[in-house]
Amino acid sequence: MRQTFKAVAMVLSWTLFMSGLALAHHSVAANFDQSKTLEVVGKVKEIAIRNPHSQITLEVPKSGGGVTEFFIEWSDKNALMRRSVPVSLLKIGDKVTVTVMPSKRLTNLGYFRTATLPDGTILRDCGFAAFRDGIANGKTGCEENTP
Repeated sequence: MRQTFKAVAMVLSWTLFMSGLALAHHSVAANFDQSKTLEVVGKVKEIAIRNPHSQITLEVPKSGGGVTEFFIEWSDKNALMRRSVPVSLLKIGDKVTVTVMPSKRLTNLGYFRTATLPDGTILRDCGFAAFRDGIANGKTGCEENTP
């Protein structure tokens, strides 16, 4: 009886632990409104191209003076490299205009769509679906980022 109780307790503990890990990962569709876009203009404060998600932090001027931080979530480093997104064009201190899908919950968070750099260059990330479709159609993926 005692062995059965221990086995059941271990299985339940493992199940609860694993379900918590599954909930920790979030999807773009669940957190960002894909039907809307928002343009955010600000100075690049921080760029973190990393796994599992990249992030850009902008300092956005407030209407009454001062600045507020706006956080832009982006694809992981590996995906950006595969899609040949030239992330090295983003520089700390540059004033950029970034188009994002706004967060469904937070006013200072969005998901990257495009960035207009100081010289007018438009940085794009075609996203996984377009990249996959490009490969399937015999292209190299995101043609818009290749020189």
